[in-house]
Amino acid sequence: MKKRGFTLVELLIVIIIIGTLASAMLLLMGTAEDKAEATSILSDMRSMKSVMVIFKLDKGHWPDLNDTADAAEVKKMLGGAKTDEFTLVSSGDLYAYLTFDLTAHSSGVRKKLRLMAPSTGLLKVGTAVGTAAPYEDGDSVEMKVR
Repeated sequence: MKKRGFTLVELLIVIIIIGTLASAMLLLMGTAEDKAEATSILSDMRSMKSVMVIFKLDKGHWPDLNDTADAAEVKKMLGGAKTDEFTLVSSGDLYAYLTFDLTAHSSGVRKKLRLMAPSTGLLKVGTAVGTAAPYEDGDSVEMKVR
């Protein structure tokens, strides 16, 4: 009487195929999470840019995020969103730009931001006034406000 069932080789092949599919899914999930986080950073920067312009129009000066009253007003305008990753640099009425700290974000997020930079206005730190070079890599990213 012949027994029916799977051989050890067949079982190993199935396990290898399942393992390969699972690892491919994990890689895709990581990429999707990086893209979502990069998109969130870009959205936060655009929101902060809008708030800065509104603040300037209302108060007549750019907000100083180190000033408690200005920071509280900006936070209120943002609906309580955190502002500690942002720095606003301005020189009177001449210019203003936002810097966003990326030190807490992965290299995958930075890669996604680099890919988004040319079409979104994300700039290399220190270039918002002058050359306006697109973001390439680094611990911070800039966006020109004015």
